[in-house]
Amino acid sequence: MNTWIIYSLMGAGLLLMVAAMILLFRLIRMKDSELRNNGKMELKRQSLKIIMPLKVQAYERFLLYLERVQLPQLVKRVYVPGMEKGTFHLQLLQNVREEFEHNLAQQLYVAGTTWSAVMNAKEGLVNQINETFEQLKDEEDVSIIAQTLVALPNPMVDQAVAVLKRDFERLL
Repeated sequence: MNTWIIYSLMGAGLLLMVAAMILLFRLIRMKDSELRNNGKMELKRQSLKIIMPLKVQAYERFLLYLERVQLPQLVKRVYVPGMEKGTFHLQLLQNVREEFEHNLAQQLYVAGTTWSAVMNAKEGLVNQINETFEQLKDEEDVSIIAQTLVALPNPMVDQAVAVLKRDFERLL
């Protein structure tokens, strides 16, 4: 009978030891997970310190792009009295595309909706310029074409500016 009690006590002790080891193992895993999560959070905070200024700069640059390609500003920058119609047309399109390409890498830092709106604005502007030149193909006076372009509304660019501002506010 004594042996049975000793074995029972040894079995109970062994069970307690196994339970204690399992509990200890789980506590260690929880602490390790907590430390990893804290490390990830710290890494994320550090990453935001680096990325956030780049994101803000991208939104600023796209806003500047959209302002620079507004037709009144674009025509003012490109048009020179006495300029040939074909040269004027080409320079307008080239200016829009070069400005766009200069800011192309900024798409990495903006929301997808912003990028789409900027691309749509550029394409809409190119189409608007081409359509105006097509409609006024018989017009020889480049100053009239310039005045026509300046007077045109540009809803695609206005819409892109609105999307840009809205998405930027969400960023903050």
